Amino acid sequence: MLNKSTHFIFDGEKVTISPDLRPIVNFLQEIEAEVETILGFDKKLEAIRKQCTEIVNFTALLLEKIKNNNISLAGLSLPKNPSTLNDKLMITRPIRSEMIVLFAYLETLLCLYIAYDNKNSDEKFLIHQAMNQDVVKYFLENFCLNKENEWCQKQPERLKHITVDDLRKLRNSLAHFFSVGQGLGISYAVYDIASRQLEQDTHFQAKFISPEDLYEIIRGVAKSMIKKWSEDCKIDLLKKTGEFTAKILAVKDAVEKHGAVIMKMKQGNT
Repeated sequence: MLNKSTHFIFDGEKVTISPDLRPIVNFLQEIEAEVETILGFDKKLEAIRKQCTEIVNFTALLLEKIKNNNISLAGLSLPKNPSTLNDKLMITRPIRSEMIVLFAYLETLLCLYIAYDNKNSDEKFLIHQAMNQDVVKYFLENFCLNKENEWCQKQPERLKHITVDDLRKLRNSLAHFFSVGQGLGISYAVYDIASRQLEQDTHFQAKFISPEDLYEIIRGVAKSMIKKWSEDCKIDLLKKTGEFTAKILAVKDAVEKHGAVIMKMKQGNT
């Protein structure tokens, strides 16, 4: 009965889980939704800018029609010139902040991996292990920069030149100095072609990763972890050792103890 209450089966497309494990999936889905919102902010803003340009052009056309037909606008005036609207929407994309958020997401997955692997959800233990460089290195090698990761499968040439140390140094330089040190740099995805060419021209003395790259790597990490949980669950259902149950309940406990609680209110409520 205990095994049935903690089943976690992934078929490659969807996950079938026990209701008791729903907090784990909800927690990861909430993080992913926030990350996608942050990474999609620039595209949404560009869509708004485009729509505002269309409105401004349409307003100019209406004003021209009004002028040509001698229609009086006495008493009516625009509070500000509509053409200034687009200027207010010109915001620099916070690419370094995006990378910091993504690395925070990756460290969340690291902590869940630690909780699972050690059957331990104690906060001090998780923090201590997350600072253990051997643990971090193992995690990055076996979940991030690994041929099982879907991003790595699509980018075999780049995988040869991006190391675990590159990722660690980039994370540290961003988190501790809001900067990028020597080694792996950050680029915008829109400049991918130019970045790849520069890497080739410098024989990978210069190499770059975009927030979109890192996000795909992290999605690959999450998928690999879910696949492992599913495989372990299937084995445990056959052998009935209870090993998987103990591990996945440690993950659930970590999420419930340390995961942020999102307070959702109806629009208009205070």
